[in-house]
Amino acid sequence: MKTRFILITLLLGLAFSGFAGDGPSTVIPVPSRLKKFMPKLHEEKLAEAKAGNIDVVMIGDSITHAWSRHPDALKVANLLNLGFPGDRTQNVLWRLQHGAVDGISPRLVTLLIGTNHMHQQKKGYTPDKPEDIFTGIQAVVADLRTRLPDAKILVFSVFPRKPGEESDRVNAVNSMLPQLADDKHVFHGDINHVFLDVKGTQDTTLYRRDRLHLNAAGYAAWAKALVPILQKEGMGINVPSQ
Repeated sequence: MKTRFILITLLLGLAFSGFAGDGPSTVIPVPSRLKKFMPKLHEEKLAEAKAGNIDVVMIGDSITHAWSRHPDALKVANLLNLGFPGDRTQNVLWRLQHGAVDGISPRLVTLLIGTNHMHQQKKGYTPDKPEDIFTGIQAVVADLRTRLPDAKILVFSVFPRKPGEESDRVNAVNSMLPQLADDKHVFHGDINHVFLDVKGTQDTTLYRRDRLHLNAAGYAAWAKALVPILQKEGMGINVPSQ
């Protein structure tokens, strides 16, 4: 087991060294561009991780971060929310390299990342190709496997966007995500059907006005989809009656 772990670590190191030379920006760790409050939030999360036993870690962007606005939607014992507004895969990699999951041994890690790669240039982001976004997600999963070898990793499909070019790119990324699953350590969680209406398009009743972030009903729907997953892992949960 120790030899296997060392081998994986070496392979991951070689992979990242290759990325640094000619790989896409999605795999090159960089800190968040939102410098006003992100460093403080990162430090707060490091302290939170050290404060107690962590069973579940949720990694992501503002969609994951906003669980804090809906504390009654889903209550999980010993949960560490590592959702950071604006994050993309390269930012997640930076956080992992700077202690985000050091010293903890969660049973389950969920990962929802990728939607910030879809924004058009006018939003202040450089849009990435679907294959580069997938490569970034793949790099995050590989990093998590080395840092948390005993944890199960659940990779969510990127949540639905409004119809258009961004939605098409989301679908392209999601079509590749099953490749990450070995159904032993890494699992693909596609719960996007809960965010679609009867026509198969984005259910706007579950989203805020920007049709990107979830509203209270959206978090309730996400929580309901999470229940069987958490129960299967024997997690302590509390979900209000629907």
